[in-house]
Amino acid sequence: MAIQWLRCGHHVYVVCTCWESSIASMMLYHLLLQTVKTQQSAGVSPGQPHLLLYDLYKSEEVEKAVNDLSQAARGGSLYIIADEASGSEYFHTVCYKLLTQVPDLHLWAASCFHGDAPAGFQVEYLTRPLRSPPAVVREVKKDEIITEHRDVLPYSERGVPDHTDGPPVKILSHRGKGHSGVWPGDCVTCGRDVASFLHSLRVGVTENVTTTATTVTSTNGGTTPPCLQWRDVLVLYLKDISDDSGMMKELKEAGIPVRMMKDDNIEDVATARCDVVWVTSGQRVCGLERKVVVCLEDQVLSRFCCMSRCTSQLLIIYC
Repeated sequence: MAIQWLRCGHHVYVVCTCWESSIASMMLYHLLLQTVKTQQSAGVSPGQPHLLLYDLYKSEEVEKAVNDLSQAARGGSLYIIADEASGSEYFHTVCYKLLTQVPDLHLWAASCFHGDAPAGFQVEYLTRPLRSPPAVVREVKKDEIITEHRDVLPYSERGVPDHTDGPPVKILSHRGKGHSGVWPGDCVTCGRDVASFLHSLRVGVTENVTTTATTVTSTNGGTTPPCLQWRDVLVLYLKDISDDSGMMKELKEAGIPVRMMKDDNIEDVATARCDVVWVTSGQRVCGLERKVVVCLEDQVLSRFCCMSRCTSQLLIIYC
């Protein structure tokens, strides 16, 4: 929808409503910037995207958001996209106030929680699993937030055949001889096991390719890009983890370029600019997708927040 608005020459405001939506908002903003560049190179003069960051769990942010957005309205028209939108009453208040202050309001928002829409807004429920292969979907759909609490609607049938079940989910256990600490993030042995598994996937490996007369595309004796890069891997948790934890120490010792995500890394993580393995809370990366996801625990919300980020190979460590 945002691309359609841009093509019509409108300014589009990507609104981040809380810290959980910062990654999704940043990703969307950069995708729209690329769209604008593509259109400009084709001789088209599109509108411009803008990124506005708020934390609408705080009441004082409501007036700021309403003032900023109402002043941004041009000719009484305003175009807003809010991805992974907060379901807080403050976000609802912003929506209601904008309805009264902006005559021609276009506001599209998305949330993974099906009860988050402001009253009176048109709602569509999208429940087909498109991100993850069936092997991963089967794990995600076991989360209590879907099966018991019903905060998230159950998956429906995809409606099309699956080309593959996906790689088998890899299961490790934080138990037995050699394991230490209360949970996998503290454990040197778990870190060693994760590093070994990532290396077995040949992540970051580049092989020399010799050119032959039968190749369709000449490589000129150069190198092929790796099938998997470190930027394709995400390590997720719900508990706290630190740089000097057993897991982090072992990953670094194994030569894996691993980094803890901080607030000032959000743009790097969203754009996959750096070829590193980011480690962060699953709640911080709503909307993000990675080919390989390592889930450091199996607790309430870990399936929904962490495992659902995976588009191919999932590794779970059970406590």
